[in-house]
Amino acid sequence: MVDLEDITVRELEYLRVINEEDSPISITSLSRKLGRSASSVYEEVNHLISKGLVCKGPEGVYLSSDGKMLLELVDNSHRIIETWLVGLGFSVDEACRLASKMETTMPIEVLRKLYEKIGKPRSCPHGKPITFSSTVINKA
Repeated sequence: MVDLEDITVRELEYLRVINEEDSPISITSLSRKLGRSASSVYEEVNHLISKGLVCKGPEGVYLSSDGKMLLELVDNSHRIIETWLVGLGFSVDEACRLASKMETTMPIEVLRKLYEKIGKPRSCPHGKPITFSSTVINKA
């Protein structure tokens, strides 16, 4: 699996848009949603396939199991950092903005310790679940 530190903002954007779909998404639809040319989307999708994060089928592209795990890990990372920042006195909005900048840059070992230090919360300030203790964290 790809480490958090190895994912770019652009790759994460693609993974999130692909994940929004309940079924495979075509390059054309993905291109439209991202506001990018089909050729650049095709190129980036092939890059994500080579990293093992996306699969391609006859009806379009979809997240691989590693892609789903990585996205879950990023979401948990964001929620843990956000919770910590609110505990430090930042507003929820400011904590969310800052967490977005840090969600893929914090090493997993630091996230583990931070999660424990803030009391293993079950949800972030927005009420979204933190599933950091699931198999996602153990495979990272």
